[in-house]
Amino acid sequence: MAASWCKAAAFVLVATPAFAQQARPSLFAIDTVAAVDQSVDENGNVVTGVVLDAVASADMGRGFQAIVRPFAQRLPSREWNRQVWVAQVRYERAGAVGIRVDAGLIPSPIGLANLSLRPHLIPTISQPSSLFTGLPQIEQRAPRMTLMGATYPYGGQVTVSALHWDARAAVIDTSPLRPRRIFARTNPPRFAQLVAGGGITPVVGLRIGASVARGGWQRAGETPLALADRDATLATVESEFSVRYTKVAGEWVRNSLETATGTAIVTGWFVHGQQTLAPRWFVGGRVERMSVPVPLGGRLDLTGTEEVVGYRLTPEITVRAGHRARRPFGRPGFDHQAAVSIVWWRRWI
Repeated sequence: MAASWCKAAAFVLVATPAFAQQARPSLFAIDTVAAVDQSVDENGNVVTGVVLDAVASADMGRGFQAIVRPFAQRLPSREWNRQVWVAQVRYERAGAVGIRVDAGLIPSPIGLANLSLRPHLIPTISQPSSLFTGLPQIEQRAPRMTLMGATYPYGGQVTVSALHWDARAAVIDTSPLRPRRIFARTNPPRFAQLVAGGGITPVVGLRIGASVARGGWQRAGETPLALADRDATLATVESEFSVRYTKVAGEWVRNSLETATGTAIVTGWFVHGQQTLAPRWFVGGRVERMSVPVPLGGRLDLTGTEEVVGYRLTPEITVRAGHRARRPFGRPGFDHQAAVSIVWWRRWI
């Protein structure tokens, strides 16, 4: 793919020099997203969510870029999650085999769910539960965990890619099970994590990938049962498929955690997609599930579904309305919500 883009660029430069000058990438770029959603459950409880997101990049020359991404979100708990998701330097070199190196506060090198944090890029109103929903304790007084949290760690990553494949390796300082927050008063301890991943693109529009991370998740002494540092292995398989007016993406996650009584296995998956019905109309949906072992034996599950109808008022403004059903961990039935949202996106430079 990189080679194809180079040939196309060369053709444009030779055939239409004036147009090529106008189409040159800017030295500085910024785009912003603002989203507001409101949901009401069957008991009449109303929750308002807000997301403010921006990405700015500056071309430093010789293949280097500086990228920063501030982010703020009002969670259903009414707590504000204020972050700097990305603050990094990136080096890219195009070619038959492209190379990219990221260093600093980087996007998570494991997991597909983190790509759902930009509201204008997902088909539903809500985000996958794996990002922010706390899991039941797998042992007495265990620290709070998520299946695959919204994690943007400090670290470094090297990615190589060609037309039909990609591979990456990274070292990060945060367990994906226990996200850290830049502006939080308290954070979980830092643990070195080794990450490897890759994927294949057999045909245009289809990618199948996998990744694995290994490192500590709990420090000795954090709980009475933690007599030594404990490690966890996280494995994911993800796929994205796009053809004509249909887009589908999904991820399966398996976490293997060391505990006082052995190894605990936590699993989860989601599939979401979007179907464009007309130039302005589309429908979207998500199905998700998580399963967690509990200290007394057995497992607790979370199951969720969401269906959405969307309308693009303009290229920058999208409105959505939908229904969400969710059966939380340990609950016999589903909670139902109706929701509406409006998303505004704009690229400024």
